[in-house]
Amino acid sequence: MSRIPLAERDELSPEILEFIDQIEETTGDSTAMQVLARRPEMITAYAEFYWPLQTTGLHNRKLVELVRLAVAQINQCPNCLAARYEDAFEDGLTEKLISQLPKAEQTADFSEREKSAIVFAQKMAKDHFSVTDDDFERLYRHFTIDEVVELNMLISQFVGIGRMLAVINAKNTVCELQTGS
Repeated sequence: MSRIPLAERDELSPEILEFIDQIEETTGDSTAMQVLARRPEMITAYAEFYWPLQTTGLHNRKLVELVRLAVAQINQCPNCLAARYEDAFEDGLTEKLISQLPKAEQTADFSEREKSAIVFAQKMAKDHFSVTDDDFERLYRHFTIDEVVELNMLISQFVGIGRMLAVINAKNTVCELQTGS
């Protein structure tokens, strides 16, 4: 049960209800969005930022989803792990690639570009203090400066939102967070 009460559907605008229903259809659960809908102006502004960043930014959908799912695997977030976006599969994502994320560095199925982004995301999610200048140098071999900026923003969103949802104990988003050791 969520630690923050859900917004009542009959108190929400049609636009917010449509957004919540889209999340429900995509992920199978909209509880977290029903919590955030308590602040409709905030969720609207966030959606206007977050969705275009994910879907129309500088990175293709396959790479965005590889990074999102790599973070979700570290956070062990069942809801995040269950969500799949068809456009990423149309862009080349496969369940086989998703299963190989924990060992991305060792598999030949990822390009060096993808490996650099995945490993960077894994480090940011697991222990952000482990990120070094060498990690950025590796990114710059495959990405422009603007792409690196956007990649950092994407990863921070995936880590932060996933952990926030865990903290509020929203249904289907309880993640066992790993601590740095």
